[in-house]
Amino acid sequence: MDKIGLSLKMRRLAAWLDTRCRPDSLIRRQFHGAPFGGCYVTIDPGGQASYASANLNRVYLCGAEAGMYSDSAKRLIDLFSAEGVKRFFVWLSPDADMDVARGWLEESGLSRVRRSGYPTLYRNGPAPAPFKTDLEVRQVGADDITGSSEQLGETLWPEYARSAGQQGFFHYMAFDGARTVAIAALCVFEDIGHLMAAATVESHRQRGAQQALIAKRVERAEQLGCSSLVSETLYMLEHACRNLQRAGFREAYEKEVYEWNG
Repeated sequence: MDKIGLSLKMRRLAAWLDTRCRPDSLIRRQFHGAPFGGCYVTIDPGGQASYASANLNRVYLCGAEAGMYSDSAKRLIDLFSAEGVKRFFVWLSPDADMDVARGWLEESGLSRVRRSGYPTLYRNGPAPAPFKTDLEVRQVGADDITGSSEQLGETLWPEYARSAGQQGFFHYMAFDGARTVAIAALCVFEDIGHLMAAATVESHRQRGAQQALIAKRVERAEQLGCSSLVSETLYMLEHACRNLQRAGFREAYEKEVYEWNG
């Protein structure tokens, strides 16, 4: 597995997903060359949450790429400040000169977030993903998702609902009789299958829903000819990490996250 190649592909995936799963109000900027290297930026002046996973004011970097310099981080601060943003996060993935990139970020006043780690997990090979559950798991469409929104409440990820019916996305639900109790989606990008938007209603956890949803998506991705599968999570979500590991996923790398708080 080529770690650097995967990190560059995941950055392209992030930009692709934003066009399909994020609000139209999100400002998206793609840079190639000076002064920011090859980074991808999203700006959301109306949402400045304190946690990186909930804040869409983001910079996606892969090491210190060509066109990035010692003052690039300061230029990024100016870019967000001009939009009234007082807190943003840099998501740093592997590429060349990682120590240089870390140094430039810290010298510009950004600090490493250590509340949790953010691993990217990778899987290839045809080994099955075993599971055991008494729930029914099946692929669903946009009408099913709309009809289940009241039952799911906050369990229904916005990205899951917004991507319903779009090309390249496959949505699944777990049911306890007529009640929807868990969701998950698969998107296919380039040659990879990306497992995303997984959530279970709190009262129905520990019933094998997510293990079954992982298995269904792995099976579908293999049918579609994906050469590998990826998923992103947080170390603090221990149950989610274990489910993915049981299904054959292994950590490819940890995304380092840096915060600017003006």
